[in-house]
Amino acid sequence: WLLAINVVPAFFTQALMATLSRQASEPDKSTFLRTYRLGIKLLVCVALPFAVLFSALAEPLTLILAGTAYLPDGALALQIMVWSIPIGWMNSLTQYALVALDLQRRVTWAFVAACAFNIITNLMFIPQYGFAAAAVTTIFSELILFIPFALLIERGTGQRVAWWKMLWKPYAAAGVMLFSVTILTPLIGVWQAALTGTLVYGFFLWRLNPLDAAEWALIAPALPQRVRESIGR
Repeated sequence: WLLAINVVPAFFTQALMATLSRQASEPDKSTFLRTYRLGIKLLVCVALPFAVLFSALAEPLTLILAGTAYLPDGALALQIMVWSIPIGWMNSLTQYALVALDLQRRVTWAFVAACAFNIITNLMFIPQYGFAAAAVTTIFSELILFIPFALLIERGTGQRVAWWKMLWKPYAAAGVMLFSVTILTPLIGVWQAALTGTLVYGFFLWRLNPLDAAEWALIAPALPQRVRESIGR
């Protein structure tokens, strides 16, 4: 399941790479940073509801894909590892953004650090905690990779990214979604709760409006006219 949904950042990054490369060659990196920030926001806005949904539906999804032989451990592994994608998807775009800024040598050292962390923590914790430790390590490995990536982006552009300001709104909406799904699952069933939670997420994300006016202007031409009219763009 994780391999399946990871095609989203892969194709998205490929689509955005030419634009980022062109903008990275400009002396003023403001346009590059604006495009990068928009890309990160869009990826996170998609990754977070995926993480909530796959956590809630881990058991039936594992049953569909692999059968009863992989329950309950396969479902637990999915529930843990799916929370690596909000960070992992950001890393996917950031890696190529750094290449566009001609910082690929420093990107290599970031990967070395994350790989070393992954190996060491797996050797330390898998003997005692098994696959759950490997799943948790996957999340922290993405975080270890993200930290130097974030510092390199700010150094390469000479500007602050303002991560908290950029991402708190989708995380807040995802928090409400997770709470809704958790509360509703015992009452109406996991599939109905997942659907309701998705609607709740969409509503709160729309109300919080994580995109500013300049970002809406960038994506508006790609939206259907009916959608543009409904959101007043």
